Amino acid sequence: MIKLESVTKRYGSRTIIHDVSFSVSKGEIVGFLGPNGAGKTTTMRMIAGATTPTSGRVTVAGLDMATHNHDAAQRLGYLPEHPPLYDVLDVTTYLRFVAKVKGVQRHAMQSELDRVIAACRLEAVVTREIYKLSKGYRQRVGLAQALLGKPDVLLLDEPTAGLDPGQIQETREVIRTFGEHAAVLLSTHILPEVTLICQRVAIINGGRLLAIDSPVGLQQASEQTNNVLIEASAEAGSLREELLGVQGVTAVTVTALPNDLVRAECQVEAQSGIEARIARVVAVRWSLHRLERQQPTLENVFLRYVNQTSQQREAA
Repeated sequence: MIKLESVTKRYGSRTIIHDVSFSVSKGEIVGFLGPNGAGKTTTMRMIAGATTPTSGRVTVAGLDMATHNHDAAQRLGYLPEHPPLYDVLDVTTYLRFVAKVKGVQRHAMQSELDRVIAACRLEAVVTREIYKLSKGYRQRVGLAQALLGKPDVLLLDEPTAGLDPGQIQETREVIRTFGEHAAVLLSTHILPEVTLICQRVAIINGGRLLAIDSPVGLQQASEQTNNVLIEASAEAGSLREELLGVQGVTAVTVTALPNDLVRAECQVEAQSGIEARIARVVAVRWSLHRLERQQPTLENVFLRYVNQTSQQREAA
């Protein structure tokens, strides 16, 4: 339902998006992760047809956004980072206006409004002018307008921004339910959100797609995020040498601590029993004060990819 093929976007001599390719299928929710300025919003704007790629191809529901922009736009709902709200209108009037623009038929208008108002929990504010709404309610009105017309594709740029924990949970349920029958691309900084509702995760930084896989797949693929952290009363150089001799330890970073303690972060292979081998080696010569196994998480996988890209750009 969403397909990007070697998409590049330039503004003058500056390249914002570099040769990005990925797809989102019907019934799939894909999380789009990246730090500020990574290129998430620009990519979404190209998918929505708000801007065009410099090169490459974007298709929505099989329609090329370069040649069938209008037809493709009718198949998608879009919640940009800043929802397109008209402050002087009340919530119902605004949603009715959007529904008319989207081509919702008159006989289906009221049932469609009732559907999105209930889904986004807007019953308490339907007659209130938008300028009087809190940020959380404004965000929910933005989500409601994206859902109008039952689009095949849903683009959500930071959909839970400004919501309280209860509203975030409700919004997740709306997205999860909608994603059963449509293709959803969800931009967010909230990593737990991705693991809860997304089937796949795309990581972008500096306009480059770094990885795309399931949350579990990214964790399993990132053995470099398996670490064992220890603290011991030891001499730093000798401790590092001993740890590098342990089977399964691939790298060691040693830091001096107060009170003659040393902290060692051991990058290890994904295998069982390695903590016990490290503990035995350390305890033979020194006092072991702390040992902790740090399993890979989506958060440190994300940070590893982003930091790795930043280092490569600096080196270049």
